[in-house]
Amino acid sequence: MLKPKNMSDYESLLERIRQSPKQHLGQTSVSKIRSYTMGYDFARQFWGLPAVHNRLSWDKYREWQESKIHLCRQNLQSFCLLICDDEKQAFDLFFEFQDLALEECRADLVIKEDLEAKNFDPATATKSRTLIDFILDKETIRKRPAMYFGNNQISGLWAMCNGFLWAEKDLGITDSSDAMNLELFQLWLDERYPIAKGQTWDKLFYFEALDYDSGAFEQFYENFEMFLEGKNSDAPPRWIETVIENIKKNSKDQTE
Repeated sequence: MLKPKNMSDYESLLERIRQSPKQHLGQTSVSKIRSYTMGYDFARQFWGLPAVHNRLSWDKYREWQESKIHLCRQNLQSFCLLICDDEKQAFDLFFEFQDLALEECRADLVIKEDLEAKNFDPATATKSRTLIDFILDKETIRKRPAMYFGNNQISGLWAMCNGFLWAEKDLGITDSSDAMNLELFQLWLDERYPIAKGQTWDKLFYFEALDYDSGAFEQFYENFEMFLEGKNSDAPPRWIETVIENIKKNSKDQTE
């Protein structure tokens, strides 16, 4: 059994993302940070743990942000995207702000050991819900993707999943069914779409949907359900299956 890695607070989690953005976000992208940390907290919640602690509380952070960026009602990531030329610049600026906030609000920082994670035992813990079940739930993400991810639905979904899996790794969970399913799904996609082999599935579906985000989101669900149903990687898309079924049905009706 792996010894749980104590990712003691939100700020430590952000620092790890800053050091290895491709490993955690798939690319250097400020847009994916919120979705990644959301997935991280979902994993902890499903395993009965509280959300990761914020050294600088959200209220204090928001107060500091408003003192620096007047009349900005959006989050800091959105502001960085607004004033920067691309995601990379926005990513770097976001962490400059993050460093400045921690420095200027030093007196408000609350250091807290993550005792829940430290005492967590994967061998005896019970998971209340799987990530796969949550993704497929027609009353949550699938019904209201914009509520979770804003305009970056497919990339946000990928980042959320990766944050979830990293949280499980940090807790020392080595036999996660969610991790196994998503790893096998990626291999299935590599066979199905060899042109995108080695690329993350959010980039693949965005490409397949001609850069149309909601179309990419729909393609994810179609392919993921086909994978979970045990379809071969070379199985035809569902719309082709529907056409074939309709042709057969019409042919049968005509003969009768």
